[in-house]
Amino acid sequence: MKILRCALLGVFGAFASTGHAVAETSSVKSVQLSKVVLDTESNELVARVKGGTLCVFPSNVKVPKEKKTQDYERFDNLFTQQLKTTGLKVVNTSSDMFEGEDETQKGDYLVGVTMRPTTYNLCSSVAGTKGKIAVDAEWKIYDRAAGKVVETVVTSGEGVQEKFAIDGEKQILNNAFKSNLDALLAKGLLQKFGQVEAP
Repeated sequence: MKILRCALLGVFGAFASTGHAVAETSSVKSVQLSKVVLDTESNELVARVKGGTLCVFPSNVKVPKEKKTQDYERFDNLFTQQLKTTGLKVVNTSSDMFEGEDETQKGDYLVGVTMRPTTYNLCSSVAGTKGKIAVDAEWKIYDRAAGKVVETVVTSGEGVQEKFAIDGEKQILNNAFKSNLDALLAKGLLQKFGQVEAP
């Protein structure tokens, strides 16, 4: 009887410790990328474009004025890869074929960003594109539980592609996004919102 009692106490103890672990895990707040907008409308932007593999004959090209939502899946994956290296809990829905069906697959904090290029220096050839752009990014962090934006911050970063690539311009913008995300992480804001709650 004594052995049975000890065994039962051990089982209940295991359940209790498991429940405690679940409670601690659920207290971790998650972040999720919501939207990325490329804004070339707010500031007049002239791109400096050179041609050929030697990058000669520079010319100035006016960039069309527009505010355009970027491909979500592309930036969602970049955002997720970068944040996973920090240990933050990040929600990625790009691989979810039934996005929106599961309410639990939404971050506690949603992150939106508007990227505003300030300089554009490109070289275009038959081998593709290379170059550098400087980008200011305005980040907004939205608290889903509170239903409001809780933080707005501006960062600056650069996107560089040193070798010609067919998708060079895309890679330059990707790198500018990652550079600005690094600057955001350096401010500690995502870590502040994504930290474990006190018991």
